[in-house]
Amino acid sequence: MNIDRIERGPVTLLRLDGDIDEEGVKALRLVLLGCIKGKRTNLVVNLSRVGVVSYMGLGVLVERLRHLRRVGGDMKLVGLNVYTKQLFRMAGVTSVFDLCDTEPHAVDTFRKAA
Repeated sequence: MNIDRIERGPVTLLRLDGDIDEEGVKALRLVLLGCIKGKRTNLVVNLSRVGVVSYMGLGVLVERLRHLRRVGGDMKLVGLNVYTKQLFRMAGVTSVFDLCDTEPHAVDTFRKAA
């Protein structure tokens, strides 16, 4: 799993490339924790280059989202494929996340909220 981290003002954009399987979960957990520790709590996570999200990967996303919201931040997701959307629906977390169509739209939702 490769994760590019791009700072856009108060928003951190994470572009994931690869599968969020056992190895991907470790990388994702570390990057998200690094963002939180660095007080970068407005996150846009682009999943358009992610093929597979394991249940463990979904758990990490939910866990970090809750942590972000406790400290006044949020996470927007972009680029979910059909299989990932189905996983979110089956796990009952579709309404928990703010799903956006594009990166610029996700970044703009943070700017409008400020």
